[in-house]
Parts: sequence; structure tokens; C-alpha cells
Amino acid sequence: MKKVVGCILLIIFLMPLNVYAQKGCCSWHGGVSGVCRNGYQVCNDGTTSPSCTCSGETSSSSSTSSRQTYTPSYTYGCTDKNAINYNPSANKDDGSCIAKVLGCTDQSAKNYNSSANTNDNSCRYEKEITETEEIKYSIKYVDNTDMTKGEEKTKTKGINGEKEVTYLVIVDRDGKEISREKKNETITKEATTEIIERGTNDSDSTTFGILWIVCLIVAFYQAFKHKDGNLLLNKIQKQKNGTKVVLYILYVFTVIPAFIDVVKIIINKIKK
Repeated sequence: MKKVVGCILLIIFLMPLNVYAQKGCCSWHGGVSGVCRNGYQVCNDGTTSPSCTCSGETSSSSSTSSRQTYTPSYTYGCTDKNAINYNPSANKDDGSCIAKVLGCTDQSAKNYNSSANTNDNSCRYEKEITETEEIKYSIKYVDNTDMTKGEEKTKTKGINGEKEVTYLVIVDRDGKEISREKKNETITKEATTEIIERGTNDSDSTTFGILWIVCLIVAFYQAFKHKDGNLLLNKIQKQKNGTKVVLYILYVFTVIPAFIDVVKIIINKIKK
């Protein structure tokens, strides 16, 4: 009983594999799928062609009609989508695929790559341009003893010059500048130097210095002549030696005390 049931199940399982197409080379069953089963072509609907063999040979069936021979149709070409010569119509690779080599493919470019077969937009072009540029004038100072110190006067006005500069410029395919290098330059107009006179005459300072020295001489003379006077120097004379030295130094270099004493001397003379 178990053997009978097993045989029935095996028959049911294998039945689809042995279903044959009605006629022809799967023309009524969706065409040939390209898969073989027991030496015969399998149709697209899963049935087996009764006449088309996979080996291309014909064989006789249990019927009197002869079996047809099926020869697969191929379109040869490159089937690699990453290749530069990919053929979307090909269904059989013929080994003709050419791998992409990225680089600059423009022979007029500075960085042309003869090994590249696919342009990667890296091409760089060299061109020569000439531009007119300004030359800034320089300034020269000249001392003038007839002018007061600190005073300035423009003797010659400065004028900018011009020059033509030639550059070797590298640009991309859109003309955008990437770098430039100066090739040469030619001065077409010399710049005029601006000359400025500045005074060196320090007569005011000289006058002040002379007046200061005169005041010191007068103040010291009167202080030592009249030691009991009311001058600042008289008060300094009464101090101890260490303090006296410091006060004398301050008296001489701060200027104002000497002028004060001179004013006092003049007032004393007027009162007399």
C-alpha cells in the first residue's frame, strides 16, 4: 500500500515536467525560454516542446510527424554597462568591451592624456594675455633751511606711470582663470617722483633755549649775590647737601623755576 501511494505522489510531482506543447516550437506557448529539459526546449509557459531539441538535432516522436530543429538567435557585442562601447541590444558578450580611462581627451589642452578615452572635464588651457597696469609714483623729501621746522611744501607733484604686463594664464574649459604667471613687462610711461620740501629751521627752539640759559645765569647770579633773597634758589641753598643737589637738578631742567626767579628779580628791581 505504501509503495502504491509513493508511486502516485511521484507521478503527480513529475507530471508538469512531462507536459508537452501542443505543436510547433513553442509558438503557441509564449515562445522558447532558452531552458532545456531532457534534451528539448522549454516554452515560456513551462511546457516542453515536442519537436525542438537543445542540440539542434531532430528526432522522431511517437507520432508520424517529424520534429523541428530550434537554433537560438544571438546578438553579439559588449554587454558590460560600464564599458565605453556597451551595446544595449547585445545578448551575447563577444569580448570586445573597452574599459573607461578617465582624463583630458582634448589634444589642444595643456594636460592632454593620450591614454584617456573618456573626458573627465579636467582639461586645462594656456593662453597669453597683456594688461596695462599703473605704476605708483614715489615720494622724495628735501630739507629746506629757509622753512620752519615741521612745515612742508610740494615742489613737484607726483604722477603715476603705466606699464604693459604679459601673463601666461591657465584656464578651464569654461574660461575660468586657475593661475597666472608673469612672462614680461614693458614700461610705457615713466612715473614722476613727487618732491616735498620740509623745513629744518628751528629758530623758535633756539630762541627759547637762549632765553632759558639767560634766565638761569641771571637767577644763579642774583641768588649767590643776595643769599638772603626770596628766590627759589635761596631756599635751595638752605637745604642739606643731598636734598640740595636733587633740587638744583630739578631747578635747571624743569625750566619754570628759573623763569619764576627772573620774574621775582624784575619785580624787586621795579620796587626799588
